[in-house]
Amino acid sequence: MSDFKKLFKPLGLNDSEIAIYLLSLEIGPAQPQALAKNSGFSRPATYQAIEQLVNKGLMSFVLKGKRNVYAAEPPERLLHFGQTRLKELEIKIKEIAENIEELNALRKGDKPTIKFFEGANGIKSILSDLVASEPEMTYEITNVNAVKNVFTYNDLESAHKIMEKARGKGRAFLAGDIKAVREGVDARHLPKEKFAFEGDVLVYGDKTALASYKGKVVGVVIENKGIAQTMKALFDIAWQSSDKFKKLD
Repeated sequence: MSDFKKLFKPLGLNDSEIAIYLLSLEIGPAQPQALAKNSGFSRPATYQAIEQLVNKGLMSFVLKGKRNVYAAEPPERLLHFGQTRLKELEIKIKEIAENIEELNALRKGDKPTIKFFEGANGIKSILSDLVASEPEMTYEITNVNAVKNVFTYNDLESAHKIMEKARGKGRAFLAGDIKAVREGVDARHLPKEKFAFEGDVLVYGDKTALASYKGKVVGVVIENKGIAQTMKALFDIAWQSSDKFKKLD
């Protein structure tokens, strides 16, 4: 049997609404007291769920004697409800996209300069931010083996797909076992016997991202033009001596 709770949740229905709707489908027209008794919800919670379902067009009622009897609408109505919500969501997404610049203008006065991230999803958020920033040049120092040791295969595949979208050129010092280098990146291999570190540094635009893969995976992004310029200068100094390291293709 399908997990209807997980199926209906994205439609904006809460637990009590889902339970009452499914129960009503099973037992047919019933008074609120019967629905409350059979669902295990309190009467107030049941009444509230019924009211919301009626407002959403997923339940209806008829007057029998002096009491209202409620019944779930056919599942086809639920499908129509989902399609309607999808259309409404698409309109809202379009409106948000049209107002991105205005929304960003609101946050400039109190714009955070430091953001912290945790776990594989946090690191992928940093990579997504890099891609969205579309920098002309990126600067990177990474221990590839440290990344592989803490991330699952699916995490690595997901991160790889994100970076496939990256444009622009880059320079990178890479330690560990490297199989391939992203197109447009001029990379040098750091011998692991000389350079022991378990993290990475990534500089793009006015942002400097640092991550540690030892123990708990954490990352931080500092958005500051002065710090980014300083990191780029340090990188350029190191790059001037990069001829001693093997070039990666």
